[in-house]
Amino acid sequence: MTVVLEPRAEGSWPQPRSSNPMLALVTSTAPDSKGVTRVTVRAARTGAVTVTWGPQGAAVFTLRLSVAAYPVQ
Repeated sequence: MTVVLEPRAEGSWPQPRSSNPMLALVTSTAPDSKGVTRVTVRAARTGAVTVTWGPQGAAVFTLRLSVAAYPVQ
């Protein structure tokens, strides 16, 4: 999944971190010249995970993901 974050008045977005890198890993972070940041998160298995931007306890942005299995046909 790719998350697109609009520019912040306070400056660039902090580095994201996953609460469980074994379940969902932040694979890339790429800000552009206009301040838009694209973050790619790769889910490896089912479960719930949180990706946060900013220090623990004072996150600037929080993304909560629930990854579910689906049948492959």
